[in-house]
Amino acid sequence: MPKSTENEKRTIRQRALERRKRLSHAPARRTDTAFLERLERQEAKDGGGSAVPWSLKTAASWSWRIIVVCIALVIIGRVLTFFSTILLAILVAVLLTVLMEPILRFYRSKLRMPRTLAAAVTLITFILIVAGLVGGAGASIVSGFSDLSDKAVAGFDQLLDWLSEGPLGIGAEQIDTYVSELQSTLSSNASMIAGGVVSATGSLVSFFTGLILALFTMFFFLKDGRKIWFYIVRLFPEQARDDANEAGVRAWYTIGAYTRTQIQVAFIDAVGIAGVAAALQVPLWFPIGVLVFVGSFVPIVGAFVTGAIATLVALVDQGVTAAILMLVGVLLVQQIEGNFLQPFLQGNKLSLHPVVVVVAVAGGSAFAGIFGALFAVPLVAVVNVVVNYLVGRDMYPELNYDPNRPGGPPEAFDEYISASDEKLAMRAEKAEAMSKAGDDTPSAAELTHELDFEDDGGEETTPDTSGTDDGQEAAK
Repeated sequence: MPKSTENEKRTIRQRALERRKRLSHAPARRTDTAFLERLERQEAKDGGGSAVPWSLKTAASWSWRIIVVCIALVIIGRVLTFFSTILLAILVAVLLTVLMEPILRFYRSKLRMPRTLAAAVTLITFILIVAGLVGGAGASIVSGFSDLSDKAVAGFDQLLDWLSEGPLGIGAEQIDTYVSELQSTLSSNASMIAGGVVSATGSLVSFFTGLILALFTMFFFLKDGRKIWFYIVRLFPEQARDDANEAGVRAWYTIGAYTRTQIQVAFIDAVGIAGVAAALQVPLWFPIGVLVFVGSFVPIVGAFVTGAIATLVALVDQGVTAAILMLVGVLLVQQIEGNFLQPFLQGNKLSLHPVVVVVAVAGGSAFAGIFGALFAVPLVAVVNVVVNYLVGRDMYPELNYDPNRPGGPPEAFDEYISASDEKLAMRAEKAEAMSKAGDDTPSAAELTHELDFEDDGGEETTPDTSGTDDGQEAAK
């Protein structure tokens, strides 16, 4: 780096002294064009002046608007919490629909199945995949359960021997006293435990209710997803329909990107932890990997439970050293996934900064627990994409020209509106003709049947181009 000359040093010193002298008096008044134009607009609006400064007016305007938005969000949150079972079922159905859309597309395009049959077969395929994963892991666990139970008993006996003969010096009589106290505590709190069991049973019933509702909703999303979406868009004012439709297409595309990313993260977690278990020669490493893969879709709790199971299996089978190594491996994989891999992948796929991803997960978990953490990132990503599109910044401009995009080609909605208007006109003409002829007016069921947009094969009259290539998983 070249040295400064004496003249340059004097100039720098002189500028510093001038700056200090200027700041000692008062800040310099802004003279840039943007500031002067803003002052002129404000003076013209105030009619020659106002006793309230412009800065205070701006702060007050922002404040009451933020307060109104917060109140609205609180009210919406209360309402959604009241219908939490239904809402969660619908959100889960949306994620599962995006996940199974490639299989639906295969049945539709390759096997030429009608949409209803393809949706039913896709749902059955999903159930079989889940049952196969759970059944395979369960079979491995059952086959090795007898050995693990024997080792667990031996390990418990060793623990008691260590407590009585080890450095703690706890005698057998004292251990028996602790066991008796534990039994008496359980007996005295039997009613509380029973209440907890009843509460758990109620939660279990709510879980299965939501699961059945999610599968039921998933089937109709697979079968009639595009028609459902077009029906919703048509409820908007005519001038807002195009924006609503295009924003929804981009929102669905974003959900697809999130789902694919989450699958990648879960797979890497499962391979990493199962690999550590296999390297330590821990039995049941395959079912451990399956449990980790499934548990990775439930933030925080899923990783904690699956990691604890892997560590306990290592403790029972291999001893304390292997359990410590297993725990270190689980923590290392989860730290890499949680702090680097997931924020990086989701940040790239969802156009979100890793800090936003981390904050969204933390805020979602604080607001709605496990499910809040699960849906926080896709919700933030969808809001980001939709708001940017509505204010004029399209994050996926290629979707404007993609015939295989979610929801069909760009002209699909216009074709749907045209076909709907034609059917409404035919209905009106038929009703008018029958009225002039003196015939009975057709029943509401007959008129509604005429508006059905499916032919005898259960297909939509609009072309089915909902499929996307491997790089653009999307919805109907």
